[in-house]
Amino acid sequence: MTGRIRFLLAASALIAVPVAAQIPGDTLAADTAGVLTQEQITKRYLEAQALNTIRLPVLPHLGVEGPRPPFSRIVIDRDSIDWSYAETVSELLQRTPGVYLWRGGWIGRSEYLNYQARGPTSVEYYLDGLPYLPVGVDSVGVDPSTMALSLLSRVEVERWPGLLRVQLFTRRHDRRSPSSRIGVGSGDKSIARYFAGIEARSRSGLGAALEGDYLNAPTASGSSSSSSMSTYLGRVSYIPSARFGAEAQLQLLDANREPFNDGTGIVGAPFQGTRSDVMLRMFLATRKDGGGLRANALFGQTSWDGGAILSKVRQGGVMLSYRNPTFGFTGWALNRSRWTPWDTRVMAGWTPVSALSLSAEGGYRRHDQGRESRWLGLRAGLGLPLGLQVAGAYRTGRMVAAPTILTDTAQRLDDLQGTVGIERRLLGLELGYSRNAAFQPRPYQSFPTIDSLRASGRTEWFTARWRVSPRPWLALEGWYTNPIGGSPDGQPPTHSLTTATIRSKFWRSFPSGIFDFKLQVGMESWSDGVIGRDPAGAAIQLDGATFLRSLVEIRLQTFIIYWDRTNFGGSGKTYVPGFPVPRYGSTFGVRWEFTN
Repeated sequence: MTGRIRFLLAASALIAVPVAAQIPGDTLAADTAGVLTQEQITKRYLEAQALNTIRLPVLPHLGVEGPRPPFSRIVIDRDSIDWSYAETVSELLQRTPGVYLWRGGWIGRSEYLNYQARGPTSVEYYLDGLPYLPVGVDSVGVDPSTMALSLLSRVEVERWPGLLRVQLFTRRHDRRSPSSRIGVGSGDKSIARYFAGIEARSRSGLGAALEGDYLNAPTASGSSSSSSMSTYLGRVSYIPSARFGAEAQLQLLDANREPFNDGTGIVGAPFQGTRSDVMLRMFLATRKDGGGLRANALFGQTSWDGGAILSKVRQGGVMLSYRNPTFGFTGWALNRSRWTPWDTRVMAGWTPVSALSLSAEGGYRRHDQGRESRWLGLRAGLGLPLGLQVAGAYRTGRMVAAPTILTDTAQRLDDLQGTVGIERRLLGLELGYSRNAAFQPRPYQSFPTIDSLRASGRTEWFTARWRVSPRPWLALEGWYTNPIGGSPDGQPPTHSLTTATIRSKFWRSFPSGIFDFKLQVGMESWSDGVIGRDPAGAAIQLDGATFLRSLVEIRLQTFIIYWDRTNFGGSGKTYVPGFPVPRYGSTFGVRWEFTN
């Protein structure tokens, strides 16, 4: 309850304090004197609209520079985030073929990603371009369900065989008029979610932002499993032009996730403490259009305090990049205070002709205890007649998957991937094959009953992704993945996710385009597999399952109403044995974003 009161007080400050700043000109006295006249209201409206047309420069995104071959990444913008049936960052990343969620029951519990059976280290996370490091109660992998989805404006998922690199970008306000956001959500078991935020920029380049997100999820599965999380983000910036800028940002997570008790004992680890991420950044660019040479100086500090653990990691360095219409180059070097003293990488992309694209990256990391990671990644893509595209990717080298575990040694990389696909208005299709080297994954620390994951030999994966749109208002899409010739631990075989979507603006009734309606039904299904091993080394079976989900969403300009219903088929199966998913669970709420 303390966290909820703290968030409500912060949200009140977000909305109440900046009100005077949002009133343009000198009309405040008229408010206190009496009711505004129609002329005053019209004047204010026109002033606000004029401010909203003035664009201001923002800090460019880090880590995504340069041309990329096809099928190398998935980009999810804010509009797609708003229209997805995702309550968390983890659920949003399910758009990526080959991802399996280690879901710990209801909203608010753990939702780790497993990609191509390589465990918690199969995904690297970056927040506004800086590595988002695992610290605290889990120093091996990041649980993305602890990140507030409402604070993000863009997510980019870079795909390699055996690895996902997830770039998370917070909102960037590029208008002269202030911007505000509020949201309220509820659902079964009295679940509650609130968020609020405001951003403002001045013509001189000064800017500030303050946002907050609060989630309270009481016990809905097991005999005890409640969770509450509050996330706050504050930012000040000075960006006078597109060639120079500086920014300071603080993100604070206050989490209290109780141990998961299934009635016979504790099967899920608690997550309690406070995490803070400080980021300082300054950039210089030779051109205003995003091309040319750009230099960034970076500093970050991550701290964790809770669960009898006090941890702090500092990192800082430089990033240099160059970009022209057909070529891009990026190099960076980071120094850290713990685990990985040096982290360096060089990336380049080139499009010599419109039908051909090439890219490469090389990296070196030096870890504590004299350990080293070295790798080289190559990509190529080619456009063919009839809109067909083919692409290939290859990674080789040696990688220490979990540097925080001092006994973890480098494992060999020899991963190959080939993809062919087509993207048209009526049809989108992608077929992929990858062959990954043998790998020893780490277990997930939030699930102590799964003691280990068996090492996998060389594994081949088949992946398909499709989209069929027979009508502009109707779309069928999904993906399917399956390991060929075996089933490694931690991820079920024959795994698929399919959605059917009806979306219409009802143009005849609402010719202005202000109205938007979406109805989506999804089905996730997999066959029997092995989730992991118990302390004696015996296999823990994962039963095949099918889960159904629906979303109804209505938008009136920037006002959104939604109703999300999970497991409406009433399945009694689980994503991880021992962590039941509530039947017929639902959440609903409203979101509203406005300027002036």
